[in-house]
Amino acid sequence: MKNKIQAKVAGAFNKKLADAVDAFTCTKTIQSGELDFETQTYPVIGNESYSGRGVLFGSYKRDLVKPIDYQVTDSKATVLQNEVTQVPQIGDVWNTSKGRFKVVNVGADPTDSIWVCQLRKV
Repeated sequence: MKNKIQAKVAGAFNKKLADAVDAFTCTKTIQSGELDFETQTYPVIGNESYSGRGVLFGSYKRDLVKPIDYQVTDSKATVLQNEVTQVPQIGDVWNTSKGRFKVVNVGADPTDSIWVCQLRKV
């Protein structure tokens, strides 16, 4: 069922929803080790990046349950899990055609085929 859903939605992303689909990239530093109290940072051990595409700038309807930390300017991103090269994490910053957006919340649909992310303009 999951593969069927992803194939149908990917087909829609390529055709009927093509004008609503945006791509994004995310690059973040990976930190590990002990805190350096002088600089108040952890040692950087490398960088990690991922990308994907989806309907990034949807909105939350007034009559639906919204995330606890929802703000009026937040956007709702719907992305296929098989089109994102890594699981989105809270705090990631996505570079998009409309600017930079921070991932505030991440959830999955019941079939585990779609990520639903709350985005906030940075």
